[in-house]
Amino acid sequence: MDLTIRSVKYAPGDKSDQLPLRVTVLREIPGPDRPDYWLGKLEEPFRWTSKEDGDFEISYLVLAAQWDDTGVSPGITRLPVGIAYVIDDSLIDDDELGLDKIRYVAHAVADDPDAENPVESLVSRFTDKLVGMFGKRS
Repeated sequence: MDLTIRSVKYAPGDKSDQLPLRVTVLREIPGPDRPDYWLGKLEEPFRWTSKEDGDFEISYLVLAAQWDDTGVSPGITRLPVGIAYVIDDSLIDDDELGLDKIRYVAHAVADDPDAENPVESLVSRFTDKLVGMFGKRS
């Protein structure tokens, strides 16, 4: 499955002008704090400099849905995600996410580029969540 990241908040200044990012989702990977991180490969790698850690070529991202009861899935639209850069590519072969191998860098919005109706999908999910919390629609 592919995702497109069209907008970012709190991103490193040198990357927000490179949007959209196209990511091929490789697999779900559990982490120490939650079971539902997603590992993805960038269509086009880029260089990133961290003040603390130095220079890296970023080829992979880790994504995490920011809303409860949401996640990376086919047809998803306008999904708020956290993005971390993979700074140690040995993570690709790991069974669990090692937080020492990534650096969290941004909040973003991700879409399945093959989704049919982005706005309707998001509104429907949000409405269903509210109905579950407050009762039936009138």
